[in-house]
Amino acid sequence: MQQFFTPNIDLTTERYIFNEVESKHVAKVLRKNVGDILNLTNGKGQLIAAKLHLVSPKSCVVKLLEIKNIPAPKTVIHMIVAPTKNISRFEWFLEKATELGVYKITPILCDRSERKHIKHERCEKLIHAALKQSLRAYMPILAPLTALKKLEIKTPAFMAHCEDSPKKSLKDVVNGKTNCSILIGPEGDFSKNEIAWANDQNITAVHLGSNRLRTETAALAALHTALLMNP
Repeated sequence: MQQFFTPNIDLTTERYIFNEVESKHVAKVLRKNVGDILNLTNGKGQLIAAKLHLVSPKSCVVKLLEIKNIPAPKTVIHMIVAPTKNISRFEWFLEKATELGVYKITPILCDRSERKHIKHERCEKLIHAALKQSLRAYMPILAPLTALKKLEIKTPAFMAHCEDSPKKSLKDVVNGKTNCSILIGPEGDFSKNEIAWANDQNITAVHLGSNRLRTETAALAALHTALLMNP
């Protein structure tokens, strides 16, 4: 099944016109024909079945047939993650987190961050592609890159770090927390100052097991744990 992301679709009209990029994909890559059924989503909880009315590499037109309202996910996970020095690793996380069902991703700047900038538009495009591939109806929110201590983090929230200090297992404390935030630091980990700040914010210190994980691996493992414990 092929799904298309159409954020600007007007659900009150009978037809929708694809932009040139998507039209070329429909006509030249997928080789769809008039009468074929396509699946669309606006990323806001609606899945739309549509029939191809006109096929052209420059402009494909579909007629809207059916609109399904998909219930919002019960588990809302906000991942707060420091982008990796090698941006491809962070981009991999964006894709996989979208596939799993993340609600929101906030890239953060930390004391030990080696990457100070990201291309927000490129990251959004990767999320769009993952949304289509995974057939999701809700588009994850990608927040701007923000300094850690400037965030207003709602609790319950959990910070995974590697400092030798008391920590709880994430799988033990996240059970039943269907709306929570999880913080993952950069390659050099959160600083002691940031860990102390998090403690003052009532953010619970956690570990993800005995193995030392890369940033993107830790972030994905934490997200999957939270979703698995709150189906």
